[in-house]
Amino acid sequence: MAESPQLGTEWIGRLVRVLLVFRGLVLLTTVLLLPATERTPVVGLAVILASLLSYVPLRYWDRVSRSISRHPAYLASEVALSTLILAAAGARSAFFFFTLGTGVLAGVVYGRRGALPFSALLIVAYQFVATEGFPHGRPLHDAQSIVLIPLLYPAAVLAGVLARELIERGVQTEDLLRERTEALAAEHERLRVARELHDSLAKTIEGLAMSASVLPRRCERDPAGAATLARQLATDASQAAREARGLMFDLRVSGVDTSLAEAVRGRVQGFVQRTGIEVSCDCPEGVVDGLDPMARHELLRILGEALANANRHGGARSISVSLADAGDRTVLSVADNGAGLVEPVDLAALKAAGHFGIAGMYERARRIGGAMSVEPAPDRGTIVTVEVPKPAAQNGSEESPAAGARESTGGWITQVRELRERRRLAGSAKVRP
Repeated sequence: MAESPQLGTEWIGRLVRVLLVFRGLVLLTTVLLLPATERTPVVGLAVILASLLSYVPLRYWDRVSRSISRHPAYLASEVALSTLILAAAGARSAFFFFTLGTGVLAGVVYGRRGALPFSALLIVAYQFVATEGFPHGRPLHDAQSIVLIPLLYPAAVLAGVLARELIERGVQTEDLLRERTEALAAEHERLRVARELHDSLAKTIEGLAMSASVLPRRCERDPAGAATLARQLATDASQAAREARGLMFDLRVSGVDTSLAEAVRGRVQGFVQRTGIEVSCDCPEGVVDGLDPMARHELLRILGEALANANRHGGARSISVSLADAGDRTVLSVADNGAGLVEPVDLAALKAAGHFGIAGMYERARRIGGAMSVEPAPDRGTIVTVEVPKPAAQNGSEESPAAGARESTGGWITQVRELRERRRLAGSAKVRP
């Protein structure tokens, strides 16, 4: 909220400049339409002074705004000048509309605290000119001139006050929206980190815990087997350390500063270094690009999970990764020569069994408005295909929560519902890893 006063002052300054320009146009139009008999030297001098007095805040508002807001001397001089103009041209002259602009300006600059005194000053100035009959010595005594017309001054000041308060409410709403956006982004980040931990490190640590739980009994009954188990624990611990380093690398490098093809090649290279599995990568530079950061991140995480599944569950010795441009969609394909699928993928069954890896991949694809399929390869192995719409298609898609959130306030409801669902899944994952 620290930026609110500065942001509000900036918008109020813009409104003041607009009012000054509009009031200047009113003054110029009035002078041009003024009869030749009323173009006296006093009127000319008053117009010149009004122009100079308006030029200073118009040109140097950033410098003088604080002084003008704290000290009402400037607008007091504006009221005095308005009185002079009315006295020189008459209370019923078109210059009256210029003085109304002074009232609006007072309401914008001083708000409620200046509404009453400046309304009173403008009314008193007008009444003085009207009752004294300046400049021709003919006083005005009709109800319209004495009662109704002066009431336009408080109305003008009130309009300025309402405009100022509208700006302040807009700034507060913008701050609130920014805070909610930051909170939502932080929640997304927490859920993302939780998903990364589940997809990699949590499974290895769970295996370590299960093996370690039987080690004391194995030491008593089968020392040789216990030694073998201890060596396996050391191997698993090393694997957990490698996964932790890989996870930290993935969290640290999002690929936003590089092209999507380069980011995919980087992920593949890191996987090859960790596992030693042969991976061919067909990712032409410059063919595919332009996805928003969230879509890029989710696509890279799906790639990481697909590679990890091919290694852990498929036992693949060779993997092929391709990235292609298919019109309005970006297509990522991961094919391996592992054990393949025993039966078609059933997301409900996977979630019920506590296997959230593939289910998480589907959810990631859905979050960015894409689609994913997991199918058996023609000969042996598995093919994972992800299709993600490009930004233009995402903006027109009703299924993309990110696009919905940008396009309308209703998108917040969609994202909040998604966050609740992810919290529920995260809670289930803690109970049934």
